[in-house]
Amino acid sequence: MYKIIVDYNPLDSDKQKIRNGIVSFNEQAMNSQAESFSLFLKSSDDIIQGGILAWLHPESIYIDVLWIEQNSRSQGYGSELLKVAEQEGIKYGCLYSTLDTFSFQAEEFYLKNGYQRIGEIPNYLFEHSRIFLRKKLVP
Repeated sequence: MYKIIVDYNPLDSDKQKIRNGIVSFNEQAMNSQAESFSLFLKSSDDIIQGGILAWLHPESIYIDVLWIEQNSRSQGYGSELLKVAEQEGIKYGCLYSTLDTFSFQAEEFYLKNGYQRIGEIPNYLFEHSRIFLRKKLVP
């Protein structure tokens, strides 16, 4: 018999077990493997000022997280990081780049970088919507 445990401070290894389980299931269902990679924006003294966490899937790169330190924003670094991530996707054979953002975050930024809105979940958290965007990487 199993029991359900609520844990507000789980071990990283326990969380990884769950993530690995669903990733393995998805890979078997799609008969393909996803590969993760990261990009980092670092200062001259090697301090991380931003970056991207992403997944390469056979048809689409998925930008999981894009973050830039507040004092480094509005200087083009986000667009440059996005461009490098998209190039990695193209090298991997991806046709698209897919991501999501909240209505209070960066929809305009992604639209300016060639992404198109493909869906929305209104009021996902309180009054904020979750917005899904996609960009075709190759003609």
